[in-house]
Amino acid sequence: MKKYIFLLFLFSLLTLIFLILRSSLAPKFKIIKINQREMLVEIADNKLKRKMGLSGRDFLPENQGMIFIFDKPDYYSFWMKNMKFSIDIIWVDENWQIIDITEKISPESFPKSFQPKKPIKYVIEVNAGFVEKNNIKIGDKINFK
Repeated sequence: MKKYIFLLFLFSLLTLIFLILRSSLAPKFKIIKINQREMLVEIADNKLKRKMGLSGRDFLPENQGMIFIFDKPDYYSFWMKNMKFSIDIIWVDENWQIIDITEKISPESFPKSFQPKKPIKYVIEVNAGFVEKNNIKIGDKINFK
């Protein structure tokens, strides 16, 4: 009987751990708006998601991106490790204002790292050419719905 209770407890504990891990790793999405252009962004809001980013993916669907959310403003660096396509990086401050843009970064630039000119709290990665195509400029505001 004690063995049965222990096994039931162990199974319940493992199930709980699995559900917690699955929920913390499952992609979350949100719609943002830049210059009246709505786009779907995947949210990277924990250390593991920020570390993985878009690495290893074959492509990013058009009008989609990834937003990295940090705990506090700082000079965060990004690189193209294990990337398979080029991107634009939009650097955003704590007031949701674009303070820097790095365009058309290719996977071949690895191991070079990229950093904003000022502290940022958010980073948005989009397909290369998105910034130019949508006339996104420093000073534009992000609407995070």
